[in-house]
Amino acid sequence: MYRPEGQSTNETGNKEPWLAVNLSWLLPGIGQIYAGKSVKGYSILFGYLLSIGIGGWLIVGSNHPLVGVAVLILALIFLPILNLFDAHRSARSVNSEEFELARKQNKDAWLAVFLSHFLPGLGHAYLKKWLPGILFFITFIIIVIGGGLLSPIGGLFAKLLQAVLALIVFYNVYNSAPIRREQSARAINLFIAGFIGIPVILAPFLTVALRQFVAEARYIPSGAMIPTLQINDRLIIDKLTYRFSNPQRGDIVVFNPTAALEREKFKDAFIKRIIGLPGDRIDVKAGKVYINDKVINENYLEEAPNYNWSSTALTRDGKVPPNEYLVLGDNRNNSYDGHYWGFVPRAKIIGKATTRFWPIDRSGSITRPDYNSQN
Repeated sequence: MYRPEGQSTNETGNKEPWLAVNLSWLLPGIGQIYAGKSVKGYSILFGYLLSIGIGGWLIVGSNHPLVGVAVLILALIFLPILNLFDAHRSARSVNSEEFELARKQNKDAWLAVFLSHFLPGLGHAYLKKWLPGILFFITFIIIVIGGGLLSPIGGLFAKLLQAVLALIVFYNVYNSAPIRREQSARAINLFIAGFIGIPVILAPFLTVALRQFVAEARYIPSGAMIPTLQINDRLIIDKLTYRFSNPQRGDIVVFNPTAALEREKFKDAFIKRIIGLPGDRIDVKAGKVYINDKVINENYLEEAPNYNWSSTALTRDGKVPPNEYLVLGDNRNNSYDGHYWGFVPRAKIIGKATTRFWPIDRSGSITRPDYNSQN
């Protein structure tokens, strides 16, 4: 079944187990699809992406960030490792006994490629190709040390060199193997294309999808939300929760300029706290905010408001219109907010602030006040 180097054999229906492993290294489930287990492969791929989404949402959009961290660890570390074992087993299960027996009698080119993921030169050592293995290893060490000594931009260049080195190592170690079977003779080129293409295509896609539908980072440019948020605080904005539920009183939200603000040439997003919900009547008087004639205790304010205002100034019945919200700043007397320019339509709200990640000494979840427990 096996022939000298440079020749090949063909046995229809058999799959390379270590090629399946390498493919699943690129993206969980791909190895199973290659092995002909399409339903399992697509299920693994969907479950992998879904678990990452759930973990990210638990971190930025819920009160259980540690659960989200645990889900991400499971999704990004443990599940991919288990997937590698399953990809190998899935490919073996479709092979004939003769193919498997012959496969194990020689050094496996795809096992050499797999070992090279961990350290350049390791796959060559497995093939007993010592000289190129040592040269690749020394080159890798030089790039790593050089990258550590360079500026951030130089460090990024070193990362790029590591990726280029990995491609060269994969190609060389595969072609250094004594036996390469016909059905995978061109697969090394496809694998390298996937090694390049999947991050290039998937990473921007995931970045755009996460930023558009799940969460994004924002910073605080002004003091309108002092003392809750300080200038230059970095926040995670949850954009997913409001796709399934309505904004609540006390949520700190980021929103695009309303029509009134657009007329004043504002273009950047605002961040304020929701005070009035649709149907509420709001009055600000004597340093207090009244919702439907009941005072709320805002113990998060920088200072009590020194102005009087009423929603009757904006609507005939004095109520916040359907699908609109009144937002005010916590630095109530130094905030250009809804009591100047009106209500925020639901469609303008981008998401709510859930986590402060910078500065480190003030990092943590941003929780909604419990107005029901206040006078």
